Amino acid sequence: MAHVIGAIDLLTARALRMCVDDHLDAGQGMVVDLSRVDFLAAAGLTVLTDTDRRAKLDNRAWAIVANTRPVLRPLEVLGLVDKLPRYDSVPAAVAALRTGAVTS
Repeated sequence: MAHVIGAIDLLTARALRMCVDDHLDAGQGMVVDLSRVDFLAAAGLTVLTDTDRRAKLDNRAWAIVANTRPVLRPLEVLGLVDKLPRYDSVPAAVAALRTGAVTS
């Protein structure tokens, strides 16, 4: 589980990528909680889409919690709301990972 706080922009996206890559490599499933993110820039969106692509190729389970306007709006604009494994709460995302019902 990664709880992300603040802005995901050009300066912070690399740290997010390293964290997600490390946890995804562990192979136990990964939830990225974006509920406290107040700005999601293109660099952050790239991390999310790259992670989704990699997870699918490596058959890894992962999910994001996106339930606030600063995160949902960029996902909506780019048509990613229904393409990424997005959930409204941490418990819902964790439950989906546990049951193998992650959808993207």
